[in-house]
Amino acid sequence: MAITYFELDADGAPGLLGRTLREFGQQVRQVQAHDAATMPVDLDEVHGVVVSGGGTSTGPSSGSVEAFVRQAVAREIPVLGIGAGSRLVARALGGEVGACSERGVVQVKLNAVGREEPLFAGQRWTSEQAVWNDECIAKLPEGGRVFGSTPASKIAAWGLGPWIVGIDWHPEWDAKEITEAAKATGPVASGTIASIERLGRLFAERVSLILMPVDRMVAGRARDVRH
Repeated sequence: MAITYFELDADGAPGLLGRTLREFGQQVRQVQAHDAATMPVDLDEVHGVVVSGGGTSTGPSSGSVEAFVRQAVAREIPVLGIGAGSRLVARALGGEVGACSERGVVQVKLNAVGREEPLFAGQRWTSEQAVWNDECIAKLPEGGRVFGSTPASKIAAWGLGPWIVGIDWHPEWDAKEITEAAKATGPVASGTIASIERLGRLFAERVSLILMPVDRMVAGRARDVRH
């Protein structure tokens, strides 16, 4: 069993998230969304799907990735969208995406619903996080719940049911990516970078333990992840 990890662009590499998942015994199969040769043909032996990227969620391969996401959701396989991946997942499931722009280190605010979501346990009500967005979610899929916001996006974190989650910041980024994203807004203090990395690793641990646990999977279906 493995996690299928779609990289929509150069900003979608697994980074800290991928390393942490592997430390927890996960297999992570990376898929370059622009390379048809790496696209998976089915959901056999898949117990989780991650879609990650920066900038925009629309590209030549976005339709294929959206179709894969819908198939995963139909089979109750957990899905995590990050950055552009969050918007792609929302659109794939009936949501809407609109134009906006937000790049750099910004404040993420979790609401009361987000604070009750086990995946965000240990995260702060308000924290600084790295973003790289050329669009925002304008409308969630039916039944979606808002977990948090940023200055530019009212729907920067969301969930649908027990195993679909999207976030507009990048917990997978290390110091290099965080610094690059923040060039437009000025230098980032080393303490802030360390805090973002710490919270990113904590989030990755919760993904492995709660959203896509290796010991609760069988025949391509997730079991007992309701909470």
